[in-house]
Amino acid sequence: MKPLNVLVVDDSRSSRLMIKNSLKDMEVVFGKVDEADNGENAVAKFKQAKYDLVLMDIHMPKMDGYQATQAIRLWESKMGHARTPIIALTAMDASQAAVKTKEAGFSACCSKPVKRATLEQAIKKASSCGPMDGDGFEVIKESGGLMGRLFGKGDAGMEQDSLKDLRSTFLVEKQREAKDAMAALDNGDMQVVNLIAYRLKGEGANYGFSKVSDYGAELANAAESLDIKTARKVTQKLQEYLTAQQ
Repeated sequence: MKPLNVLVVDDSRSSRLMIKNSLKDMEVVFGKVDEADNGENAVAKFKQAKYDLVLMDIHMPKMDGYQATQAIRLWESKMGHARTPIIALTAMDASQAAVKTKEAGFSACCSKPVKRATLEQAIKKASSCGPMDGDGFEVIKESGGLMGRLFGKGDAGMEQDSLKDLRSTFLVEKQREAKDAMAALDNGDMQVVNLIAYRLKGEGANYGFSKVSDYGAELANAAESLDIKTARKVTQKLQEYLTAQQ
């Protein structure tokens, strides 16, 4: 099989680093791995280069994953191109996201935090390395194996210094996002709070900080309920927790 050229789309730098590190240890052979930090940039890059696979986050500013995928499918149809496999990576429960991701044109859907083995399974199926069922869309269920750091890759899978650097980068980024969430709460912008909450929920456990994922889930619930008081309390607890990890 020829190496797969991949476009990784996520507004979080920590998530993009996590995914790229995970790809290195898979049985699938990868070639070029490009990044886009929002849906608009993803669509622009997709039109300019040939990709064999797209790993697409759902919750992003400017243009979310649903809109970006719909734009890509429309462009493919207009150009007469075959549909490129696009896998949704979402902090929503995969069964809840399944209907909407399928309607948007995704090939498969995985929930964050996702195990490396589960992501590899999704990539093999979506890229025709493995069998596809029914109409070609799949909700990828959690596969066996240890839920370690970095998509199931534990400390033995990479150098300690590299892991330490990635975790340090993650904590710094999440501290900044916690401040951004508090500022958004001051401005009553629950949409921004919700975006940040889903980042936290989807990333924390993969970096060994399951508490961050828990706070993200609480914050997402508060944001969706427009409960500013609870959201502020959760964000404060998150800030205290992140400070204690330094």
